[in-house]
Amino acid sequence: MKTHERLVDRHAAKIRKMLGTFAKDSMDLDVTLEKLSRGNQYQTSLVLTLPQQTIKVEDIQDNPTSSMVNSFDELKRRVKRFKSRLTRERLWRREAAAAAPGGATAPAGVRPWEVESEANEHLEKVENYLRREIYHQVLLGTMPPGVIEAQALADEVFVEVTSNYRYKPDGLTTEQWMFQVARRILKERLEELEAHRDEPHVEEEAATQRRWDDEDFNFYQPDETLRVEDLLRDGQGANPEELLAREETVDRLQRAVAGLAPELRESFILFVLEGFTSDEVAMMTGKAPSQVVSEVEQAREILRRELRS
Repeated sequence: MKTHERLVDRHAAKIRKMLGTFAKDSMDLDVTLEKLSRGNQYQTSLVLTLPQQTIKVEDIQDNPTSSMVNSFDELKRRVKRFKSRLTRERLWRREAAAAAPGGATAPAGVRPWEVESEANEHLEKVENYLRREIYHQVLLGTMPPGVIEAQALADEVFVEVTSNYRYKPDGLTTEQWMFQVARRILKERLEELEAHRDEPHVEEEAATQRRWDDEDFNFYQPDETLRVEDLLRDGQGANPEELLAREETVDRLQRAVAGLAPELRESFILFVLEGFTSDEVAMMTGKAPSQVVSEVEQAREILRRELRS
């Protein structure tokens, strides 16, 4: 179909742009879309052949467009990681050459393989944070579900942190740096989305993505629900356990947190839900620790009123 041909051309162009340093005749992308004999499902197969590696991706969906979009999204994630690995290898070779007799002294700093190991350790937590933030934007109506995927953004965070380990801010742990990068990347994507909101392809691709289901609400259950007892426990009014027993509490909490002013939501999530200290949140956001504490208390008071109304 012409629609699928246009979709392939658009995504293939993005892949070629990502691999701009490679000669065109050194790359080959094979795309196959077929309807499976069993059931009403479609399978997309992508095979990207590069000088150093062959990347294969397959995806099966009930909708052919969904299958193709999901496949290309996964291919782009793998290409980013492939490029990141090449970049790290080049940097490591330079450092090894500099450390050799007669070579220049390598700059002091954390070892790249240590950053990569730590980044892998914290990647799931960063992705969960991004899923929560994206869901808040969906609740606020700033974007439809599926336009921005948490996994893709988390992969971008991983690539940036592991490729630019030399520029890790002083005083930040790798985990804190990843959250800082995640906040910036998500903000940039939201700004890009707003700038291209009227373009038809945004709605076309959004329609192919999955809807939020029960699994997507895991970022509030059960750990954060238990923490909500602490934010509600102000020594006044109803028993927190009674409030949390209400069937609609989790949904109301999600919407209440989404409705907080951006600066309050940011401090509240990083401090209460992610467990960073006020000093750590201050370093990640550029705020004063006292401002973080004040914003957290303001957010708690707003949420108390909302959940008790």
